[in-house]
Amino acid sequence: MNKILTFFATALLAIGCSSTLSPQAPATQAPAVLDYGDHTSQTLTTNAWKALIAGNYEHAIKYTEKCAELYEDRARAMQASLKAKAHIDKVHDYWALNDVGTSYFIKGEALTKLGKKNEAVAAYKVVRDELFYAQAWDPKGWFWSPADAAYPKINALSGDF
Repeated sequence: MNKILTFFATALLAIGCSSTLSPQAPATQAPAVLDYGDHTSQTLTTNAWKALIAGNYEHAIKYTEKCAELYEDRARAMQASLKAKAHIDKVHDYWALNDVGTSYFIKGEALTKLGKKNEAVAAYKVVRDELFYAQAWDPKGWFWSPADAAYPKINALSGDF
C-alpha cells in the first residue's frame, strides 16, 4: 500500500517536475498560505513544485527546507546504501532520497529566480555532490536525475563544473 501511495505522490511531484523542464500550466494552484499538509516528503516536495511554478519562490524555499529538515538524515542514509541509481523497480523504495534531492533542486531554482546566485549554487551542489542518486519522475514516462540537471545550472551561475 505504501508503495502505491508513494507512486501516486511521485506522479503528483512529476507534474511540477515537467513544468520546470518544459513550462506549462500547473494542474493545481499552489496554496496562497504556506501549508505543510501531512508533513510527508511527497506533500512537501509537491507543494514546493507548485509554489515554484506559481512564482511563489519564498514558499517554494520554505517547503524544501521543511522537507530537508524532516527527511535529510534518512535521505543521506539511503544515498549511502547505494552504489548506483536505484533500478526502476526499486526507485520508490528511496522516497526520502528522491524527495530531498529533488527539493534541493527546487530550492536552487527558486533561489535563482530570486537572484540569489550563490545560495542557488549551494543548493544545486548538495544534490549534485551529496544526493546524486536521487531521481524524479517526469510524466512523459521516465525518471530524471536532479543531480544531472544541476550541473548546467551550477555552470551557468558560477562557471564551476
